[in-house]
Amino acid sequence: MEGQRYVTAAGFRIGQGFDMTLQQYITQGWTAEGIIHTSLGSDELGLTLMGEKHQKIFFRGFNVYAGGGLHYYAQDIDGRSSTNDTENVLGLSMIAGVELSIARLNMSVDLKPDINFNSSNAFDWNGPALSLRYIIIKRERKGIDDWQVWDRFKRKKNTSTKRKKRFWES
Repeated sequence: MEGQRYVTAAGFRIGQGFDMTLQQYITQGWTAEGIIHTSLGSDELGLTLMGEKHQKIFFRGFNVYAGGGLHYYAQDIDGRSSTNDTENVLGLSMIAGVELSIARLNMSVDLKPDINFNSSNAFDWNGPALSLRYIIIKRERKGIDDWQVWDRFKRKKNTSTKRKKRFWES
C-alpha cells in the first residue's frame, strides 16, 4: 500500500545546508528524488539522485521511507587547500525518514548518510534534515469502488444470493 498524496512535490531541505528537493511519484509506492545541495560556509555544490520506497503507516499521507542512489559534489577549488580532497566527490547516498502530507504541504524528517568513493572522508554522517515541499500535482484518491474492503462484501453477497439463469444466459 502506498501512502503518498502527491505525484510531484518540490521545496527545501534544511540540514547541514540549504538544499532544494524535488520528488516524483513513479509507481507502487516508489518515488525518485533529486536534491541540489549547498553546504553552509562553503562554495560546494552537489547533486543527489535517489529511488525511495514509501510505506503508509496509520493513515494515507503519513509514510516511512527508505532508499538510496548516487551523489556528486563539486568542490570549491580555492577551498581545497584546507582539505586533502583533490577531486570532486562521487559516491552512494542512503536515506530513511518519515513523511507527512497535509493538503498541499509535504513535510519530512530524514537521515541521509553518504559513502564517498574518492574522498579523504569516506563516510559522511550528515545528520537529520527537515524537508518542506509544496505538492504541485496531487494524486487522485481512489474511489470507494476501488477499496478492497468493498470487494469482500460483494463476494459474500454474490455467493449468498444465487439467482436462476435465464434461457438466454448460458
